[in-house]
Amino acid sequence: METPISRTALIKLIRRLAEYEQWKRAVFIRDRFQCQLCGARNGRKRVIEADHKQALSSLVKENKITTLAEALGCFALWDITNGRTLCHSCHEQTESYPVQLRRRKTKKKGRKKCVSY
Repeated sequence: METPISRTALIKLIRRLAEYEQWKRAVFIRDRFQCQLCGARNGRKRVIEADHKQALSSLVKENKITTLAEALGCFALWDITNGRTLCHSCHEQTESYPVQLRRRKTKKKGRKKCVSY
């Protein structure tokens, strides 16, 4: 039996799983490596990212996941219909973009907070 860990630590571990990489790859393939908001394609100056429509943190909380074993067994985490391909610029403007990254970027570059859709 696994020892429960903090939600933040658990999410970091989930993002490192091979299953998470498979989920991202499946989303990219389904969306043909193209941003679903602006239509940009992956390339030299444009990086695409897999976005959770419902944030990973809320899925973990909602499904009461406290261990990696529970995460691996939770269908909602691996359902590609909850994913979409976005370019980095579009991803930053979504509500599901990690708040910690948004704040860090705002502080570093002195930018205003990103506007959510």
